[in-house]
Amino acid sequence: MSRARLTRRHAMPLAALVAITATTLGLAACAPLARIPAAELPEGLSARVQQGRLDIEAHRLVVRIENDGDAPVTVERLEVDAPTLAPGMVRSEPFEVAPGDALQIRLPLSASVCDTDDGTDTDTEPSVPEATILLDVETRAGASSGELTADDPHGTLARVANSECLAESIEQVAAITLPEHLRSTGSGTERRAFIDVEVVPAASGAGSFVIDRVYGTTLLNAEGGVDWPLAVEVDVGGEPVTITLPVRPARCDAHAIADDKRGTILPFEIRTSDGREGRLDRSSGDTLKAELYAYYGERCGLE
Repeated sequence: MSRARLTRRHAMPLAALVAITATTLGLAACAPLARIPAAELPEGLSARVQQGRLDIEAHRLVVRIENDGDAPVTVERLEVDAPTLAPGMVRSEPFEVAPGDALQIRLPLSASVCDTDDGTDTDTEPSVPEATILLDVETRAGASSGELTADDPHGTLARVANSECLAESIEQVAAITLPEHLRSTGSGTERRAFIDVEVVPAASGAGSFVIDRVYGTTLLNAEGGVDWPLAVEVDVGGEPVTITLPVRPARCDAHAIADDKRGTILPFEIRTSDGREGRLDRSSGDTLKAELYAYYGERCGLE
């Protein structure tokens, strides 16, 4: 699937604006012309795209706007244009960036644009996606519009595209679902627990994937190590599979639960038949999360 890139509407040339004004109003000889926005943004503005851990979970992109100029800049409108993201990432609520300051604007991520059949030469390195930040701003000197090429020091756009398109490829083959409840045996420090992951293949279509492993988290590890090596192959039209993950606390520390952010999110390492590979995160629901916390405390003797 492909889409046309957004294009920026630049300010109308002066001669054309004069002609339209004269024709429409009949006042070209005596009325002053309306102020024409400058063609360029103020000097000193720069942009960066990034994500923190919580932004990844919340499915949003951070746009950092920095003002190294000498005067405040009010951003009236901000739009993100990237080849790997569908249009629609717009901030219309004005905000001011003081000189020497920077602000981080969080926007919900639009859908990723995934194209697995674009005729690209597989021997050629894929291009690195870039984000263009389209801005309408106001300063003491007046209004201006323009665009900035955003820095992406951590490869955020490529990571988001790979993650989202990998998830799309996986979902076309099968659904991977964590259970509602934790299964366990025993009690106290002798209690043992298991997460039974359900994998239900699609009834029709084509494709397959291999779950190479599930990685341990800051809170949970495999009973016999850190990660769960699997090498489980899943095909469209196949039988449902239950993958049992015996879990143990990664460390016995009461602060681990109090400070937990991603400890109950399991990262699956997966390779798909259409050439994608990477991690697919699956989050525990509220009930499973609470039961994992209770199990952690009981087995560690923290209760």
